[in-house]
Amino acid sequence: MSKTKSAADFIFLTRPILLIPVWAFLLLGYYRAGGERFYFNTKFILIFIIYSILAASVYILNQITDIQSDTINRKHLLLAEGILSKRDAYMEIAVLLIMVIILSFFLNFHFLFFIAVSFIMGIIYSVPPFKFKDRPILDFLINAIGYGFLNFSVGWLCHRGFTIQTVIFSLPYIFGVAAIFINTTILDTPGDELSGGKTTGIFLGRKWALRLSLIFILCSAIVSLILKDWVCFIPAVVSLPLFLYSSIKMDNRSIFLSIGIGGPLLILLTGIVFPYFFILALITFIFLRIYYRHRFNINYPSLQMPWKGSE
Repeated sequence: MSKTKSAADFIFLTRPILLIPVWAFLLLGYYRAGGERFYFNTKFILIFIIYSILAASVYILNQITDIQSDTINRKHLLLAEGILSKRDAYMEIAVLLIMVIILSFFLNFHFLFFIAVSFIMGIIYSVPPFKFKDRPILDFLINAIGYGFLNFSVGWLCHRGFTIQTVIFSLPYIFGVAAIFINTTILDTPGDELSGGKTTGIFLGRKWALRLSLIFILCSAIVSLILKDWVCFIPAVVSLPLFLYSSIKMDNRSIFLSIGIGGPLLILLTGIVFPYFFILALITFIFLRIYYRHRFNINYPSLQMPWKGSE
């Protein structure tokens, strides 16, 4: 693996795979607010660009603070591998934030508020002394609120004003994200422990963390059924037996399976509702596969188990 940096490295430092769920939640918020499937107003397009750039800057910041644990957990990230430096990363964050500031001049107060809160949450999630990512309970709460509520609400605001309905319709996604994130903290326990983190998975232990995630995925299925949100209900109800199985089996393979089905299924269903999104996600996926095959000689993204050997 060559450690000579290239322009492509700066593009993929933004972790495009994580932008796909950002786009999905924006679209789902827009859709649940009554937005059209095949037509996006100028406001939505502008928000889509701004929020994508903002999320990319936050993902880079997260990698800067996670170099040690990412190296231990073998995540093949550019900073952890030493391909790009912290200086490179900070420079890219600065450029991205300048772009956000310039484009935000075209937004009203409500959008600016949600964007500002999203960025602040991104900072306190990753940066000491807050570093909520290493604090039990707060780690999954900030993710659930960030994706399931803030991300969803920004999409909603592109079509309708903020009301109590915005909160209610975001609940299935808040519960779903919380469930998935808790299980990821269990899989990341080795690196988090060695780097001094104390996530929900470490704090509660495998048994109780898995039970809590099971409760959240059940809540997601029930609330989405009540709200007739089939895009969320189908992934939640399909994932439910997998979460139940992982709470009984409690091994890494069953835990990985529990989080490896619902998320991709939600993306797929969002792509059915919004074909343009499906095309964008597919293109992103293909370029990620090409890049990671060329750069690290691995198949990524992949549903293959990310560990070797037995439990």
